[in-house]
Amino acid sequence: MPFEPLRTDEQLKEPVKPGADMDQAMLAGCTGFVVASFASYCLVVWPFFSFQSAEHLRVLLLCCSVGMIPALVLASAASRRAGMAGACGAVAGAMATSVFLYLRLQQVFLAARARQAPEANYPESFVWLIPTVWILLNVLAAVVFAPRPREERDGKELQ
Repeated sequence: MPFEPLRTDEQLKEPVKPGADMDQAMLAGCTGFVVASFASYCLVVWPFFSFQSAEHLRVLLLCCSVGMIPALVLASAASRRAGMAGACGAVAGAMATSVFLYLRLQQVFLAARARQAPEANYPESFVWLIPTVWILLNVLAAVVFAPRPREERDGKELQ
């Protein structure tokens, strides 16, 4: 047959490159999502288990900087490397992390009220402020570092 591998009678000037395999694209997207979400969660949570005295502002800032800065770098890299799946995975990990942060900081204030732990030396508004800012930072990183369609990068309008 003269027109292999297309099996048509259309004559082409050059050979056609095979497109991306849908199964590989789905597997890559799912893997990017899971790795980004799980890794960002683990990066932020581990300092809170290592440094137990979260009622001190210095320890809270240390835990946040040691965990959140690498997690934001990971979110940026995942958004760039895995595209929208990586960006959504990083945001999903940030949402799970924010629940952890809210519960951990709430635990500090509840223990202080019950007189089982020393009072925190930072405002109680940090209980909801830190998780909210963390989610917003991850959404911002996902938006900034997610790859754009080629038409947007070239400055052309979509028709």
